[in-house]
Amino acid sequence: MSSILTVSQLNRYISFKLKEDIKLRGILVRGEISGFTNHYKTGHFYFTLKDKDAAVKAVMFNSFASRLKFMPENGMSVTVLGSVQVFERDGVYQLYVTDIQPDGAGALFVAFEQLKDKLMKEGLFDEAHKKQLPAYPKKIGIVTSFGAAALQDMLNIISRRYPIAEVTVFGAAVQGDTAPESVSKALKYADCCGLDLIIVGRGGGSAEDLFCFNSEKIARTVYECETPVISAVGHETDTTIIDFVSDLRAPTPSAAAELAVPDISVLRAAADGYKRKLSEAFSDYLDRLYNETDKRLRTLAAHSPYAVLEKNEKILSLTEKRLAAASERCFGRYENRLARAAERLELVSPLKIMSKGYALVYSENGKMIKSSADADCGRIKIRFSDGFVNAEIIENNT
Repeated sequence: MSSILTVSQLNRYISFKLKEDIKLRGILVRGEISGFTNHYKTGHFYFTLKDKDAAVKAVMFNSFASRLKFMPENGMSVTVLGSVQVFERDGVYQLYVTDIQPDGAGALFVAFEQLKDKLMKEGLFDEAHKKQLPAYPKKIGIVTSFGAAALQDMLNIISRRYPIAEVTVFGAAVQGDTAPESVSKALKYADCCGLDLIIVGRGGGSAEDLFCFNSEKIARTVYECETPVISAVGHETDTTIIDFVSDLRAPTPSAAAELAVPDISVLRAAADGYKRKLSEAFSDYLDRLYNETDKRLRTLAAHSPYAVLEKNEKILSLTEKRLAAASERCFGRYENRLARAAERLELVSPLKIMSKGYALVYSENGKMIKSSADADCGRIKIRFSDGFVNAEIIENNT
């Protein structure tokens, strides 16, 4: 007669049997994730893996879940790696998962798309948050590995294009598991150094080598920087999360250096052009100023007291000449008229008649005596044509 087993003994026995079955270790199972739960306290993943005909419980403990590059989601088609074991408390067999790979797309791609979608919804990629890069940066920070070949390229280009810029390198790991923390720490330190611009970059590599720049930690650090940030990761075809959140994305580290600073030779040529234009403009201004000053001086001279006096003197002199000429003409006319009148007067002049022997007789009081009846005895005055004589009337026989 067989012995009686407890439930615990039965479940433990089945558990041992499953563990002994090599075919149930390290198996790959494809299915669709359903009922996914990320336990917020332990970090364990609990979900159901199903297809159209069946389903199986699955668990992925935190030690393995923390290594995933993406976050599993309901409805995602995946292939899981794990083993079949019994959860003895409930007597339920389930898959104990050690790795998950998305079907069709790689885990890195899925992780990239998930984080990109998450940060986009939060607004970290919005153009409104992009800071304007300075046209003439004085202090530039470069966050990269001290041994990176891309660093020397950037330093050479900046030195050649804009030698007056002061460049500080902030060393950081740019590959591997420590890179996100290292780059974030270097970025935060650089942001506190009073820089005008920060370049974060490294040269090309595989998607796995560059994946550290898809870190959420780096993305949020760049977003929080007060200093404008240029991302320069990999080659032109490589795209990482930092490219979306940075203020400017450069296709390569060398391109970042060229975008960060102006070409001093171009600036010198522009300065020479501006100098010529300024000289020409200043010369034109002086010519206009001279002409305007000369015009005003002429206007002022025309309205000055001396000019008025000189003008009035000329007018007075001309008027005097005209007056003298007019007076002379007037006097000439009157002189002619007077001569003619004198001639006519001469014809009827008493003096002319008197020159023929006639005389005028005046009484002592100067009254002309016109007839002998008016002549009284006494002294009289007789006027001849050539003068006066005194006489006396002794007797009037009229």
